[in-house]
Amino acid sequence: MTARSSGRHHQSPTPENRRIARAAGLVSGLTLLSRIGGLVRDTVVGYYFGAGVAADAFFVAFRLPNLLRRFVAEGAMNVAFIPVFSDYVTRRSAAETERAARALATVMAIVLVVLTLAGIMWAPALTTVFAPGFVAEPAKFALTVSLTRRVFPYLFLIGMASLCGGVLNAYRHFAAPALSPIFLNLAIIGAAVVIAPRLDEPVCALAYGVVAGGVLQVAVQLPPLLRRGVRLWPRWEPGHPAVRRVLWLMGPTVFGAAIYQITIVINTVLASALPGGSVSYLWYATRVFEFPVGLFAVAISTAALPSFSSQAARGLYGELADSVSFSIRLTNWIAVPGTIGLICLAHPIVAVLFERGAFGARDASLTASALAMFAIGLWPLSIARILVPAFYALHESHTPVITAAAALVANIGASVMLMGVVPTATESGLVAVLAEVTKHLALVDLRHAGLALASSLAALVNMLLLALVMRRRLSGMRLKPLVVSLVQSSVASAAMVWPMMQMSQRIDWSTPGESALKAGVLLVTIGVGVGVFALAAAVIARDEIKQLMHVVAPRSRARRP
Repeated sequence: MTARSSGRHHQSPTPENRRIARAAGLVSGLTLLSRIGGLVRDTVVGYYFGAGVAADAFFVAFRLPNLLRRFVAEGAMNVAFIPVFSDYVTRRSAAETERAARALATVMAIVLVVLTLAGIMWAPALTTVFAPGFVAEPAKFALTVSLTRRVFPYLFLIGMASLCGGVLNAYRHFAAPALSPIFLNLAIIGAAVVIAPRLDEPVCALAYGVVAGGVLQVAVQLPPLLRRGVRLWPRWEPGHPAVRRVLWLMGPTVFGAAIYQITIVINTVLASALPGGSVSYLWYATRVFEFPVGLFAVAISTAALPSFSSQAARGLYGELADSVSFSIRLTNWIAVPGTIGLICLAHPIVAVLFERGAFGARDASLTASALAMFAIGLWPLSIARILVPAFYALHESHTPVITAAAALVANIGASVMLMGVVPTATESGLVAVLAEVTKHLALVDLRHAGLALASSLAALVNMLLLALVMRRRLSGMRLKPLVVSLVQSSVASAAMVWPMMQMSQRIDWSTPGESALKAGVLLVTIGVGVGVFALAAAVIARDEIKQLMHVVAPRSRARRP
């Protein structure tokens, strides 16, 4: 059923658009601190462990609870939980709202405990499934199993942290949830620097750091919850209406909201069958790629979801269409230049961040090739991050599932065509099947970079399908402004390419050392690119930028004489 406008389509900035912009700015600023901490963390891990056996084993072990975290925590609970809980915050008493939160927290805690114990118990089977290429290397396989068992308690902790963050976001408090990941980064850095040198198996320190970081992520969100009168003491009430509604939404959400993580896990499975280090190259590239994703796309979608949910709950579909359109236009002006910048500067960025210690020039080059391929998917992934919450705000959960399934099929098909022929390994039946399939379907031999490109193509498929359906669901959302902003941002972004390439080619990024010089050149190059983009945008899209700024920074004009 199409959600039609209940009145004139809003052309002027609405209060919800301003709330989205302000909240996105806050989340983006705090996420910037967190992402910088994440890059420092990965730089430290790269320095001590490089892209060898220990790093591959840890990254696979850390992937497993992270996947489930996306399923039952951030991906599922937040998208399913916030629309329901926002309704309680808006329409119900404080006592009813707290009761719903306690019932949901109790059910979720039990589910997380069961999954955590199962993960610890079935670590060997999980490693066999998610890293079949490791089966041929017994020492690597055993280390991965050991690390998986040490890391899995993080699933329970991050799940509860995500629930706390969902409650706070429903109350329009974004600071603590956005800032909490920095404590995970600090814990892992501390473990790598302080604990690792004291252990017989140094990489185990990273697992301990992950668990300690999970504890801190929960702890930092408890004070703002208490200030709002929310006390998540256990309350066993599985039949509570809020629990039933969230579980109803979570069923399809479990798959639909986690498609990106599923593709990353598929990349890990396939990369385990490629030459050693492939898993690590993809990990480091993903970490850099997720910096702009978290800084802008996740920030905007996180800020927009409560507004989308509130508008849909009140039947204000005209305002909802306006808010979705505004969020997409804002994303166009961020994600498109981000894509161009990452592609042009992939090697310099990786060299500055990671090329030191155990992480050599070859590792940097191979990681950069994956980063450039991931960057192609930045724009479609960012737009999908806006559209999926809009569907769930409309309580239409089946569409993201269908589009996610199509994208998953596209990812698998593109992967086997782009990764090249896989060598046969008799120790793993799955790798043997993969080798046979790639022998017949491989088109080009891009290895791990082909897997990254396949993820980007899958993100594009997912976004296009979501956009086609959303266009029919929200008839009040006009297509022309979205296309115009995309074209204008693309032209402005294209203007950056030549000056950035000229600046970046003034230095040989593969030579060892000169870290300060490389960092300086990279920063200047980024500054030049941003300046050219801003100038081009001001020339070709003055009215568009003016409209967006009227929403993003209305107070600055109010203070002008």
